[in-house]
Amino acid sequence: MYSNLKWISKVMLLGLCVAAFAASASAQYKRVSTLQLSLAPAADEARDIFNAGLQFYDQSRYADAEGKFREVLRRFPKNAIADRADYYLIRTLMQQAGKKSDALVRINAFARRYPSSTWTADVQETKIQLTNQAPPRAEAFLLRQAPPAPPAPPAPPAPPTRFGPGAEISARIREDIRNSVRAGINGGIGAGIGAGIGAISIFGPGEPQSADPELSFRQEVMRAVYRNNPDRAIEIQGELLKSNPADPLVLSTLNMLATSQSAKALPMLLEIAKNSSNAKARKDAIFWISQSRGDKDALVDTLTGLLPSANADDSEAITHALGQVRTDKSVNALAAIARDKNRTETVRNSALVSIGQSRVPNRVALLEDIYKNSSDSLPIRRQVLFALGQTRDPQAVTLLGSIASSEPSIELRKQAVSALNQIKSPEATQALENLLLKK
Repeated sequence: MYSNLKWISKVMLLGLCVAAFAASASAQYKRVSTLQLSLAPAADEARDIFNAGLQFYDQSRYADAEGKFREVLRRFPKNAIADRADYYLIRTLMQQAGKKSDALVRINAFARRYPSSTWTADVQETKIQLTNQAPPRAEAFLLRQAPPAPPAPPAPPAPPTRFGPGAEISARIREDIRNSVRAGINGGIGAGIGAGIGAISIFGPGEPQSADPELSFRQEVMRAVYRNNPDRAIEIQGELLKSNPADPLVLSTLNMLATSQSAKALPMLLEIAKNSSNAKARKDAIFWISQSRGDKDALVDTLTGLLPSANADDSEAITHALGQVRTDKSVNALAAIARDKNRTETVRNSALVSIGQSRVPNRVALLEDIYKNSSDSLPIRRQVLFALGQTRDPQAVTLLGSIASSEPSIELRKQAVSALNQIKSPEATQALENLLLKK
């Protein structure tokens, strides 16, 4: 009996302890939940205000965007997105007349306000864009060799896309957006998308922004050095190429070299085109020679001077570059390449395509002469007919009609008909009808 009472009393005591602990835990849980609820709205509100600012920014409503970003910084200066809001406030101020000095003040104070921010490099890049001045020790920074990148795994086959010409640019933007969404702002997908779009720098033609943040920053530094001292910028590029013939900073800024006012620009490009051990560097330099400042006929002489020692791949690059010059002299040089039976068919075909795309008055006469003097090469004659179809020229229609009517080779006659159909002019249509009515 006594043992039963003792057992019952222990059970009751244990129950009272459990009840007391549960009550205490419940109270503590309520206090924690209350604390969490008191903090959550503030975090969400900061993010919502920031997102609204990004929407205004993307709509070019910069005054409204400025108000939202300033509100985030005023009300939530310790929030995790404060540095990002400050960065976008800077960009917003840059877009408004009379506020660039305010943007520069915030840029100069950014590192002190947010010493561990991941946006510091972006802010410094923005400063270079705003001031066109390279930061102190810029040369040492540019000359620093980046560690070699690990070999990339084989890329999976690209899925079919419905995007047309320029899709590769859209793909880069979409990738930037995806990266920003993954980064997010405490899960704020809308802000992530806005950040991805807003963070894309404005680069000129042929000057793609690198996906590598450090390389992108170094490109901006190089741009600033070019604007202040192009001769020194070219010297820096030369020093970088001595260490790495395929230096990514140099290859991504050859357009700055080509379009600079420096007398050292063309000799530097010519040196790379002739003597670089890297095939891509040679091809890029050959292209940018065609885009250089100066007399176009002199550029043609420079490019054709590379041909005697060029291999097949470089010869094709030279042919393409000549096609970019688009002068009578460059087209005549292309015609000489197309006639040269010692050249590969690939190089000769490339020359013919460039002649067809040119706008010089004698292009049809040149193509006719090449056709008549290439009886030994069916592929070259076919390429001539294709090039004639690109001209949309009434003289080309007459020539194609004659070939389609009297050429002994049925294959070439078919190619001439295809070229007439490609022109799609009333004269070409009439020429096709004449072929049908011919007895």
